Amino acid sequence: MRYLFVLLAALLAACGEEQPVKSTTQLAPDALKAHSELFHKGVEKVTDGVYVAIGYGLANSIMLEGDDGIIIVDTMESADEARTVLAEFRKITDKPVKAIIYTHNHTDHVFGAAGFAEGKDIPVYAHESTSYYINRVVNQIRPIITARSMRMFGNHLPHGEHINDGIGPHLGITPESELYALPPTHTFDDRMSVNIAGIQIELVHAPGETEDQLFVWLPEKQTVLTGDNIYQTFPNLYTIRGTYYRDVKQWANSLDQIRALGAEHLVPSHTRPVHGQDKVAELLTDYSDAINFVHDQTLRYMNLGLTPDQIVEKVQLPEHLASNPWLQEFYGKVSWSVRSVFDGYLGWFSGNPSELQPLAEPEEARRMATLAGGNDALLESAQKALNDNDAQWALDLSDHLEILMPDNDAVKTLRADSLRKLGEKEANPNARNYYFTVAREVQDGLKPGFHTQMSDDFLATLPIENFLHAMPALLKAEETLEKNIALGYAFRDSNKQFTLRIRRGVAKVHDGIDDDVVATLDTTEATWKAIAAGIQNPATALAGDDLDIDGSTLSAMKVLGYFEKID
Repeated sequence: MRYLFVLLAALLAACGEEQPVKSTTQLAPDALKAHSELFHKGVEKVTDGVYVAIGYGLANSIMLEGDDGIIIVDTMESADEARTVLAEFRKITDKPVKAIIYTHNHTDHVFGAAGFAEGKDIPVYAHESTSYYINRVVNQIRPIITARSMRMFGNHLPHGEHINDGIGPHLGITPESELYALPPTHTFDDRMSVNIAGIQIELVHAPGETEDQLFVWLPEKQTVLTGDNIYQTFPNLYTIRGTYYRDVKQWANSLDQIRALGAEHLVPSHTRPVHGQDKVAELLTDYSDAINFVHDQTLRYMNLGLTPDQIVEKVQLPEHLASNPWLQEFYGKVSWSVRSVFDGYLGWFSGNPSELQPLAEPEEARRMATLAGGNDALLESAQKALNDNDAQWALDLSDHLEILMPDNDAVKTLRADSLRKLGEKEANPNARNYYFTVAREVQDGLKPGFHTQMSDDFLATLPIENFLHAMPALLKAEETLEKNIALGYAFRDSNKQFTLRIRRGVAKVHDGIDDDVVATLDTTEATWKAIAAGIQNPATALAGDDLDIDGSTLSAMKVLGYFEKID
């Protein structure tokens, strides 16, 4: 028996040397242009009483028409877009909005809610964790997530560079957009059965693209609204804007749960509906199988000791899945998914010991230049690579050149041209938009992030704790390594009190006001939220009645000066 195990181990080791499944051909941008046909704008009737608005923003909004009212499932990314879609729905019926359902917390599904509510007190149904995720809109990583999202969705790109966003025509958010999500009022853990306007509705928790994801099952109409667990492109098992690990095995299981319903109609919150029980079942099977294939094969090669780079070369969808129109890489990518699964199980370290204590980037750049024969020779090599249409290698070399010669116009041009060449032939819109946007940042000084409009009413729905607990991650620690200083907050409208303490490079927020605070900011929650969101100038608030300082104004300003100011 021992020899059998030895033989099996040898066979498994040999598997690590096999050739990968043949990779699918890189799709041309022409295919991405054709993909835009999925988003032609209009309201489509799915079945009696079910209508879906497609092409008005990144996501769909779905209207369910009942006896004496309508239900809105997912509410677009801004109140302005929501009002546009509601006007289209009003061409079908003038029945009042009886309820709103969020399939999950993402911006393009919740931040138009106020546009559908039209100032009325509308019940909002969602998973019990959705409020938590919406409240994180003001959090520790908002600036970088905003910048990376604008790159990924191509919000700053002109027509031609931007073609579409893979799961929708565009993310319709600008600095003028009004974002206003209504807080959920009716929540559940596993499932909820409810009758609204005479429609029997089953809400079922189905984690996948997000932890709070749910699907809406209409048993009398044999229709399932799947949220973002399926759309007509390979799924975003990892998103390059940045996210914590998405449990892809759980995602596949949720799709199997949906398939078990035997639905006649499937309505995703992106791309177009699917009709026919057999077709729906086959699609859900293939989609689940694709996710399981990537997950399981990644684990297989992880257990054989391969690194993420090596696994990416081996894990390719088999032909029957790679050729499926619903699994083309117009949003997610298999390679990105492999890396995410690896990281989700094992973290950042690939297993290669050279990564344990790598050279600092400046030192590696200097040594690369030495190998090339100097900075000019390295630049010449990079330029030659670009001229030879080897844009990826040119971009790799420009990483070093950017460190060595940060203000050199030739380096900036080389880097921007490399990015554009990669973008021109890239069919995945997330990657394509990212390439083109960063090219504009490099050459034109574009800043991709921006503030959107948040009304006082919307800010009022967010806990003040969110705004205070976001501050420690903004601390300029190097300026406070010898400091132990505290600032109090007293919110006169809620009677909540907090202390922000800086202790030798670390900031913490806790309830109550310590005896040794240098000053206390006496203000309202609304005022501080507006200041933290960049809507109100603190000097203006201090000059008026909105903000008072009990104690040393100079000391209070000094404490606040230890924190980064985010544009």
